[in-house]
Amino acid sequence: MKKIIRWALGVLVLAAVGVGGYWYYQSHVVSAATTTSGQTYAQIVDVTQGNMAATASVVGQLEADQSVSLAFEKMSDTANLLTLAVQAGNVVTKGQVLATIDSMSYQQALDQANSDLLAAKETLADLKTPATALQIAQADVAVSKAKVALQEAQDALDDLINPDMPSLESAVASAKSALATAQANVLAQEQDTAGKTQLDQLIYAESTPTAEYTRLAAETYSDALYQDRLNLAYNKMMDTQDARVTNQLNSQSGALQAQMTLRNAQATLADAQEALAEAQAGGDASTSSALALATAKVAVNQAKVDLQAAQEARQDLDEGADATEVATAQAAVDKAQLAVSEAEDALAGTQLVAPFDGTILETNAVAGDPVSADTTVLTLANLDTLQVAASVDETTIRQVKAGQTAAITFDAFPGQSFTGQVLSIPLQGTLEGGVMVYTVPVSLTGAEKLALRVGMTANVEIKVADITDALLLPTIALQQSNGQYQVLVPTTADPNGATQAVTVEVGLSDGTYTQILKGLSVGDKVVEQVKSTTSDNNQQMGPGGMDMGGGGPPAPPSGGGAPPGR
Repeated sequence: MKKIIRWALGVLVLAAVGVGGYWYYQSHVVSAATTTSGQTYAQIVDVTQGNMAATASVVGQLEADQSVSLAFEKMSDTANLLTLAVQAGNVVTKGQVLATIDSMSYQQALDQANSDLLAAKETLADLKTPATALQIAQADVAVSKAKVALQEAQDALDDLINPDMPSLESAVASAKSALATAQANVLAQEQDTAGKTQLDQLIYAESTPTAEYTRLAAETYSDALYQDRLNLAYNKMMDTQDARVTNQLNSQSGALQAQMTLRNAQATLADAQEALAEAQAGGDASTSSALALATAKVAVNQAKVDLQAAQEARQDLDEGADATEVATAQAAVDKAQLAVSEAEDALAGTQLVAPFDGTILETNAVAGDPVSADTTVLTLANLDTLQVAASVDETTIRQVKAGQTAAITFDAFPGQSFTGQVLSIPLQGTLEGGVMVYTVPVSLTGAEKLALRVGMTANVEIKVADITDALLLPTIALQQSNGQYQVLVPTTADPNGATQAVTVEVGLSDGTYTQILKGLSVGDKVVEQVKSTTSDNNQQMGPGGMDMGGGGPPAPPSGGGAPPGR
């Protein structure tokens, strides 16, 4: 019995300890939780209809619309900077020389290129110019000489192969007769008074245009009329000169032909007499050495080759230059012209010239420093037209479009706001910290009188949407569950009373209000719950430090902007 009583007392003691522990827990832990969580406020708000302007807030950097980094890009090697005529802050004008390197080697290269071009043009012109009477006469003389040489070689060979007494005797007689005739011809050429008179007339006819050209060439005019008169005088002088030279050449050709005929006649007579003497002495072809016979054959073949070459040269004068040769010469001219253009560009590249009016932002070298084609010597910008290069991340760029307006502020000028417009949307971004960022140019208006500097930080609010007559709800009334947005609809007039969760579809937001696309209508009531504390790490804070509650949503699409019209 005593054991039962002791067991019962033990149970009672344990129960008392348990009750006391529970009371202690409730009075301390729960009280602490209440202190930490704070007080929850609830109110009923209406779904309204109004206008909303959604914006994207980004940061950018001030830059010049016209900006260029200048370098001696045409340099073929490293050189020392010869002059640098500007420094940072200088205002320059378009075409002003800013820096130079030594141009001597580039000028020499241009001179050589021009010389090569002139030679190529002369070659092409020679090919396209028809043959003159002088050239034709010279070619005719060459053909005649080749024919004579061939005939002599052939006769010599025949004499070695077929010694014939009657023919040899006849050849001697004929040679004597030919010699006499040749001597008479030479004498006639020497005493040709008619030819000399004609030559005197041509010489006199040449003197007048020559004097006229000499007089005009000494003048210093440069107009087109003067050039035409000079060219006409030159052509007349050359025509009369060609006529005189052609006459002289024809006369010399006749005299030369007579002399050649005389020498040939003398040689022929000597050969005929020698051959006759040998034949009379009983010699025959066998007495002539094999070497003499072989030499005669070689002479005949060579004479034939020379005649063919002379005839082809004469034919070329009639036909003109070969099309392939002309094309090759034209290609040489084109190549030389390209070399001149490149040399001119290289020479011009020894000077850095301002491409537009602007201000020197920075210089990266001083006179005497070594520079190369990839050395940026200075940076020039037109500070009259500034713009903002806004950095927009890949999640926001889809909302930004060319032509959208923007509000721009600068940290350096607090309290002042300016307007702008998105100029274009880049197709390519750069990876920064694992996020693709796009540089969007935004124009700047109204800041002309500010002392702005390239590189200043700019805050840009781009107006990405402007909607009217939208269903609007305070953003703080939205909750998120399983990837969907919900609101609490009251079932009674008491905001702390029973509620019903309704799924909604949201649109744009300006941070304070969110557009409702589906799930609610104008005038519907929604419970908005707010907690005042910030100590609970699991709670999300609403605008102004007010708690949105643990079940509150992240900010809907877009943020910032003006409050909607109600």
